[in-house]
Amino acid sequence: LNYWLQHQCPPQKLHLGIASYGRAWKLTTDSGLSGLPVVPSTDGAGPGGLQVASNEGLLSWPEICAMLPFNQTAVYRGAAAPLRKVTDLTQKYGNYAMRPADENGEHGLWVSFDDPDFAGIKASYAKSKNLGGVAIFDLSCDDFRGLCTGQKYPIVRSVKYLLG
Repeated sequence: LNYWLQHQCPPQKLHLGIASYGRAWKLTTDSGLSGLPVVPSTDGAGPGGLQVASNEGLLSWPEICAMLPFNQTAVYRGAAAPLRKVTDLTQKYGNYAMRPADENGEHGLWVSFDDPDFAGIKASYAKSKNLGGVAIFDLSCDDFRGLCTGQKYPIVRSVKYLLG
């Protein structure tokens, strides 16, 4: 974005993309425990979700939200273990969550995604730069049933609130 703005592209012709889905990658014991991007060693795309079944490693926002821990005292193991959300305070990488591989090198997962809060940050950034707008990809991957927070379309709502 900065490249286009520095080379005299009118900001009104630029739109910032916001994903309502995430990309998942399988972690191995060689991936390390930090989960810091870029993960040095993965075993390909992670399992795809049911909502977007045709794309391996693609998860909708409600599918990602369901894997994040809400009960901090619960103990889960293996594939049922929740992901650990890592908030990037530098806002360089965006949000991601990870679960290290177990001692057998299985069940490790790393997911990058835009949650409603980060979608709002992107919308505010687009507004501050006087961009033409934002583009949400793909509307069907937002939480249209309100399963995660109780509100339908939380990503769209966050963008609308901060652009309004």
